[in-house]
Amino acid sequence: MNKNNTNSAGITNGRPFHVHDEQAAKRERILAAALKLFAHEPYQAVTMDRVAEAAGVAKGTLYLYFPSKDALYLGVLSDGLDTAYRTYQASADPKLSVVERMRRSIAVTVEFYDQRRDFLQFFATEEPRLSEARNRIIEGSRERGFNFFASLIEEGIRIGVFTRVDPRLATFAIQGAIRSLLLYYGPSRPVSEISRELGNLMLRSLGADPTAQVSKPVHP
Repeated sequence: MNKNNTNSAGITNGRPFHVHDEQAAKRERILAAALKLFAHEPYQAVTMDRVAEAAGVAKGTLYLYFPSKDALYLGVLSDGLDTAYRTYQASADPKLSVVERMRRSIAVTVEFYDQRRDFLQFFATEEPRLSEARNRIIEGSRERGFNFFASLIEEGIRIGVFTRVDPRLATFAIQGAIRSLLLYYGPSRPVSEISRELGNLMLRSLGADPTAQVSKPVHP
């Protein structure tokens, strides 16, 4: 028996399949509108009325998703960081060598944030009243990102591709290099070019030859 109670009309548990998609799309519109406002205006200047208008939803609908402006602000932060993590995690195809996975993860991280300058601007600002909750979200995201890169470094050391370095120190160096590139390098060169070059620099610092194992699959 189908436990989802799906019938021929496309109804699951009494609800059309598309309801979830519509709700997710509406939530994304709200987050995008809020991000645009929070990134370019002081927190106090952003109102729920303005967010609802920019998102094209009723104010009552907005409150169904986010019960307060504080919750919306923190939701924007959490959603952006979660999306970033999923993006570079998805780039690490286990069929590729650890060298190529590291290169791709660095490039994808740089290019992700470069394409989301509003989020970078938002991330650089802070509402003091929400600093404790904000820091909890950021620390959780930072820990996930740290563990992701550290695990790649540890794998590379274990199989003899990377030199024996302190994975923690190397991970801080990679994350610091990415952050500095995004904040200070400027638009003088294509992002794809400089992110690839940064990846090669980091791989060389780990003792790997960036040109030797491109797309080489990992053998079980």
